[in-house]
Amino acid sequence: MPRDEGLQPERTALAWHRTVLGVIVGALLLGAAGLRSGHWVIVWAAVVVALLALAPAVLRRPTGGLPSHGRLYSWSFLVRLVLLVLLLAGTGAAWALYRAVEAL
Repeated sequence: MPRDEGLQPERTALAWHRTVLGVIVGALLLGAAGLRSGHWVIVWAAVVVALLALAPAVLRRPTGGLPSHGRLYSWSFLVRLVLLVLLLAGTGAAWALYRAVEAL
């Protein structure tokens, strides 16, 4: 008897879409803060992170339901997104630490 997954795959897909949106918004906020303070390296790093998060989400071929393997996303997409979240967090933390040391 096949297992009825209901709307679970769609909820998972929406959660990953929110994660992509969160990375893009976080990168844009970090870029805006870097722009205000005149740190162009932070601005460019934030733009690169935003583009790297946006490109796979936009360029991914739409599926009309679940693919034959039953997953909405490949592991490479999920790993890439997790790495971008970590890259954004690391960039923000490094910049905050730099600003704190600079203020001393």
